[in-house]
Amino acid sequence: MISIHLSRFAEEIVLWTSDGFRFVALSDAFTTGSSIMPQKRNPDAAELVRAKAGHVVAMLTQLLIVMKGLPLTYGKDMQDDKAPTFAATDTIRLGLAATAGMVRDMKANTDRMKAATDAGFITATDLADWLVRVLGLPFRSAHHTTGELVRLAEGKGVALDKLSLTEMRSVEPKITEDVFSVLSVEYSVASRTSFGGTAPDNVRKAAAAARERFL
Repeated sequence: MISIHLSRFAEEIVLWTSDGFRFVALSDAFTTGSSIMPQKRNPDAAELVRAKAGHVVAMLTQLLIVMKGLPLTYGKDMQDDKAPTFAATDTIRLGLAATAGMVRDMKANTDRMKAATDAGFITATDLADWLVRVLGLPFRSAHHTTGELVRLAEGKGVALDKLSLTEMRSVEPKITEDVFSVLSVEYSVASRTSFGGTAPDNVRKAAAAARERFL
C-alpha cells in the first residue's frame, strides 16, 4: 500500500511538472535533461518511484503465489518469503527517501495554479449548495438551475461570477446579490470545514498532526 501511495503521488508530480500544468518545479537534483530535447527537464526521480511500485506489487504477487497452495501450517516453501520481503522493504525505503526529497525540493507555481481554477466553472457546486441553503430549493432543482446558469455563462464566454444579477434572475428570480459571495475559489476551499476538508485551518491541523505522528 505504501508503494501504491508513492506511485500515485509520483504520477501527480509528473503531471504537475509537465508543460501542460507547470504547477510545481523540481531542481536539477531530481530531474535530468532530455536525451533529444535540450530545453526539456524530465522528472526522473518521480518516474522511477512510480516504476518501482511495480516491483513491489510483483514481490507481493510472488509471496501470494508461494502461499496460495499451502496448508494451514508451516511448509519449507515459506523460506522463500525472505528475498521478496527484504527486496520490497529496500525498494520502499528508497521510494520514501526520493519522495521526501522531492517534496522538500519542489517549488509551487501559485500563479499557474490559480489560473487553472479560472476554467471549468469549478464553483458550480457551491452555487447549487447556496440555492439549497439560502433559497430552500430542492437539490434536484438547484442542480438544474445551476446547469442553466453555467450554460448562460458559457454562451457569454464568462465565468459564473461575471454574470450580472439580472442575468442570474432570468433563470431563478429569487437569487440575491449574496450569491456572489460563494462564487470565488477562495470561498469554495475555505468552506470545506468538515473532517478531511480543504479549509486552510483543516489542512494546517492535518499537517501538524502528521508531523507529530511521523517525525
